[in-house]
Amino acid sequence: MCFNLGRTERTIDEKEAAGIVASLQSNTSIATKREREHCDRSLSPVTKHAKSNYGSLAPSQCQLGHDDNVDKYDEEKPTATNISKKPAGPPLDATGLIFTNPELKPAPFFYYSDHSLEQDDDPLTPVTAAGRIPTFPAKMHAILTNPALQDVVAWAPHGRSWRILKPRDFEVNVLPRYFEHSKFSSFVRQANGWGFRRLAQGRDRNAYYHEYFLRSMPWLCKKMRRPKVAEKKAIDPDMEPDFDAISAVFPVPSNPITREILIVQQTIEKGPRARMPVHWATDPLESLAPPSAPFASMNNVMASIPAG
Repeated sequence: MCFNLGRTERTIDEKEAAGIVASLQSNTSIATKREREHCDRSLSPVTKHAKSNYGSLAPSQCQLGHDDNVDKYDEEKPTATNISKKPAGPPLDATGLIFTNPELKPAPFFYYSDHSLEQDDDPLTPVTAAGRIPTFPAKMHAILTNPALQDVVAWAPHGRSWRILKPRDFEVNVLPRYFEHSKFSSFVRQANGWGFRRLAQGRDRNAYYHEYFLRSMPWLCKKMRRPKVAEKKAIDPDMEPDFDAISAVFPVPSNPITREILIVQQTIEKGPRARMPVHWATDPLESLAPPSAPFASMNNVMASIPAG
């Protein structure tokens, strides 16, 4: 026995379409019936007599026969004062402003906004709280500032995006050491989950970026969160930002590495689940280094950084 599967699928689609059309027609019929009933109630006795003798009246004739109840009918009309307004939702945070309702700007920005001039408006709040596992953005800042990994994963020269230069080495040597997985696809999923976008064309093709993830400005990560699925919207590759052109006007500053990111570097060397020291802001940097820390050569630089 031969079944026409294609015809069955089309029949289901046709039934669904027919149901939608029938629903729209039903709503139209109900609205028309209500309009006629309201029209009949508003007719004057003379007009009602004419309707009974000559049949139904056109809507324009119904309006002409509407005399005694004009004011009542006008009062029933919805106005700007009696229409209930939907309560406004909570104000959007920094991530919500990026993903929910992005503003289209002229080239080379398009949907991208520059944050290279922003300062840390809350210096007492760390990127990663004491005793907590560093977040994905904090780990990436630490990895990208690690000189030993510059040939595997590195910032772009303009400091607005980063690229994995050696995916295989990154998967084998970096992922199992700093993250709780060892698959490159899992890392990509994690980056996407934090709102990083991958550039599809241009000089920065296959690089990842986020408005609040700029080189030597880790405090911007405090404005990052995982965007909800409904907030994510695809961007046309032809409207991707041109970071070279943007940085020519607003260059990303070359700030020295912060004390906190140095502590994150030392912390993640202990394993993917390692937590930030409770007193990392005041403890000596050398006492926080793991026994086999690869940053021993940087101790002099680290010790010179103030605790604040």
